[in-house]
Amino acid sequence: MIWLDIIDPKYVLFFKNLIPQLKCLDTVLITTRESGDYSECKKLLELFGIEHICIGGYGGEGLLGKFEKRLERQEGFLKLFAKTGIPKLFITGASADGAQTAFALGIPVVHFSDTPIKADHFTPHHFTQLARLTLPLSSLVFYPFVLPEICFTTLGIERENLICYHFIDVALWLKDLYPSKDFREIYHIPKDKPVILVREEEYKAHYVSQKLPIIYESIALLSRELEASLVVMPRYGSEKLKNDFGRLSNVFIIEDKLEPSTFYPFIDVLIGGGGTMNLEACYLGIPTISTRSLFLFHDRFLLTHHLMCHCKDTQEVYNAVKNALDMSAKDLDKTRAKAYAKSLFEPEEACFDQIIQEIQKRYY
Repeated sequence: MIWLDIIDPKYVLFFKNLIPQLKCLDTVLITTRESGDYSECKKLLELFGIEHICIGGYGGEGLLGKFEKRLERQEGFLKLFAKTGIPKLFITGASADGAQTAFALGIPVVHFSDTPIKADHFTPHHFTQLARLTLPLSSLVFYPFVLPEICFTTLGIERENLICYHFIDVALWLKDLYPSKDFREIYHIPKDKPVILVREEEYKAHYVSQKLPIIYESIALLSRELEASLVVMPRYGSEKLKNDFGRLSNVFIIEDKLEPSTFYPFIDVLIGGGGTMNLEACYLGIPTISTRSLFLFHDRFLLTHHLMCHCKDTQEVYNAVKNALDMSAKDLDKTRAKAYAKSLFEPEEACFDQIIQEIQKRYY
């Protein structure tokens, strides 16, 4: 039995197409977690019809809460395995709970890692807590080409157990993206105005140290100054967003989880405080404005290749959005922008072939 603990929305999308291939090797057990104010991962698993078992919840922003929930989940895993038997292999992208349980039970840990460092350059003191808690326990680590190998060897992982893949993760689930049902019709968003999608920063994540106000101040400013629709996708709970912006006629707060094909083809600009959606928008040739509080290796890659801009205050955000909308109105070649991004994101075709072959060779 292969066990996956999928606790990050990005890894639902990442593993979605790997799971059927894993089922050709063995039975697959998928676990996740859910809390009252954060259920994105479970909602995505349900959206894609992926069978899963919910074990425990999230611990919030504080270290004590995170640790308590981690212990609760580990106990939950043991109770689950008393019924299912001990898995043969554990695969994860971001689960300390699962990696530590698997290691303690002698289960090999296969790790997909794209954020071992909370910076855009390597220094040992920038290792995330998650990296320190999981990577040294891993038997095999896969990582994207934008990361240097030293991020892993410094933690004691031997080179023969490191496999670099030559694509950026989002290409896996976006390369065959075709428009489906227009989300503007579902949520009664005007079709005669530009659409600006706003995504909160993952301010409760282990690698984020502060919650910046810029993205919320920008919503207020843009809603006043532009003839455009602002669509906000909350990261955690939506109550405060509703209290602050719910009465504005051109602000739409969407709590549902949507497939990328329902909204990316119909937006004009993304303002993103996080990482994955910024990468997705850049890959698709959508003007992307980052407001996040830190730079990671992926951010530096996007900025270096002029696929994204970063803004530090609301006036910069306004100017960047206005410029992007003006350029869009001139109907510049979006196809060329997408082709350029694809060439950078996929030096080699994004697929799981090499990954599956390596897992099969080592464990089956």
